[in-house]
Amino acid sequence: MRIFWIKVSRFKALTLVFVFLAAAMFLFWKNQVLPVFWMYSPLAGKTIVIDPGHGGIDGGTYHKDGTLEKHINLSVAIKLKRVLERSGAKVVMTRTKDESLDYKNNKSKSRHKRDLIARVDIINEVNPDVYLSLHVNAERNSPATRGPMVFYYRTSEESRRLAELIQARLEEVYKSAGQEVRKRKPYANSSLFLLCNAKPPGVIIEMGFMTNATDRKLLQNAEFQNKIASAIELALREYF
Repeated sequence: MRIFWIKVSRFKALTLVFVFLAAAMFLFWKNQVLPVFWMYSPLAGKTIVIDPGHGGIDGGTYHKDGTLEKHINLSVAIKLKRVLERSGAKVVMTRTKDESLDYKNNKSKSRHKRDLIARVDIINEVNPDVYLSLHVNAERNSPATRGPMVFYYRTSEESRRLAELIQARLEEVYKSAGQEVRKRKPYANSSLFLLCNAKPPGVIIEMGFMTNATDRKLLQNAEFQNKIASAIELALREYF
């Protein structure tokens, strides 16, 4: 019995030593290694707003199998947040859960308009270096239409440059998944509420088409979502 007690005590002691060393290594990494890494990251110190489109009562575009755009938008947004923060960026999310943002103001009788106003207000109050609004597209009359599309405000040169970089990187993600998609130039727009009213440079990213079976399957895949997040992060590195 005494021998067993000694073995248990020794095991506990070794466990405590391991935990202590692990904690010390983590603190060293956090306080020494990461700051040095961030010094060489183009994203270090940059503030980025991620806007997962729709949420709550507003599911966005959908498919009869129960797939809702709002869930894909948020899932990719959370993955993108992690990637950007690891690169030293400060990230602000317009929403972090399944909710609509119309409750944040009473600036319109339209629930949908209040939701959009809330997103614009967050972007303008934070005044980030850039904002990214994540969405999934739909084309009910053309189920063959697929692939990413990026929109920017027509007169914003910085937004156009960002849109071109993201468009190219997202097309590469589809190609890496064995999916050839149509090459597109980003779309200049002067009517979408978010683009017209958000002051910093930014883009609306349509990650693929809900109405295309292949896109829909890919966009629900966690590995593909991670690839989208990494592609956007790489485009931001090139932008900055």
